Amino acid sequence: RLFHACPLAALVAQTGDGLDANHLPLLREGEGFVGHVARANPVHALLPDGAPVLAIFRAGDAYVSPNWYPSKAETHKAVPTWNY
Repeated sequence: RLFHACPLAALVAQTGDGLDANHLPLLREGEGFVGHVARANPVHALLPDGAPVLAIFRAGDAYVSPNWYPSKAETHKAVPTWNY
């Protein structure tokens, strides 16, 4: 469900020039993914077909204020966090 709801992935690959990261929409296809890279993006020339990559998909996230925690009113001790 996450892939369908949030198809924009950070695609990270090791190339001869070092690490390369791009935000690309990816769609599930069988056991893998399919996407499109613009010709102007050099990653299409840096990666051979079938090269291993890391695709990071993110769902919603938000800042959580220390004031949200009930213990903050009692102890005045709480730290902000990130809900991911």
